[in-house]
Amino acid sequence: MRYELVALFSFGAILASGQTAPSPLPASTKSQPASSKPAPRMPDGKPDLSGFWQGPLMRNFFESVGGPPFTPEGEKAYEYNLKESVNPEGLCIFAGIPRASISGVPFEIVQNANRVAFLYELMSTWRTIPVDGRSHPKRVDPTYFGNGIGSWDGDTFVIDSIGFKTRLSWIDDDAHPHSDQMHVVERWKRLDADHLDHTVWVEDPKYYTKPWTFHRVFTAMPQDQEIMEYACDENNLDRDSGRLGFGPHQPAKYPGVP
Repeated sequence: MRYELVALFSFGAILASGQTAPSPLPASTKSQPASSKPAPRMPDGKPDLSGFWQGPLMRNFFESVGGPPFTPEGEKAYEYNLKESVNPEGLCIFAGIPRASISGVPFEIVQNANRVAFLYELMSTWRTIPVDGRSHPKRVDPTYFGNGIGSWDGDTFVIDSIGFKTRLSWIDDDAHPHSDQMHVVERWKRLDADHLDHTVWVEDPKYYTKPWTFHRVFTAMPQDQEIMEYACDENNLDRDSGRLGFGPHQPAKYPGVP
């Protein structure tokens, strides 16, 4: 396989959301990769993020990026995920963000002047981000990827997302939870023709004591490779045999989930 999975599945302004805008994220201390070809641009002069992208799976993600301590409520939610919940991907439930950003599974970006779409091979899911100056709606129906709105900060594409589902939704492969107060700001910058820089700022005051960030660089896939169909529920041996979740404390069945 061209990538690795865990087990079987494994700021512009914040606009009118009522949130406080995070400070600009610090530039990566890592040296930027070199390329002989510059980043392509759209007819309007904005960088063109379009293409097929991949990166390695980020193992032990939360610890490796220095994730902050839990609040008391967050600690209870984490213990619940470890002992009573199941890995949502075992049920073929969407990874959402930030989890989809740490998987080793490729994705495609399709861009025009008013929209930037992310097409994920993982679960064959997608999200489409408007870039038209809108604000978050006053009432947001929760989703796994949240309600995202896009803007440009120079050559950097910024996505501000709120309104996430909480039931059967983890922020990583290791059962770390998030609440309905999670707020994610992503910054995407095409460094050159072959590298896409991605920096993410996350706050969740209900479950974590302070905001945190992580950074990675995605690489353009070879010209003869594209994303593939991911029929997650086909031959799902873990679900059909009751082997869902990680560790000995996981129940065979999740209450209310067939």
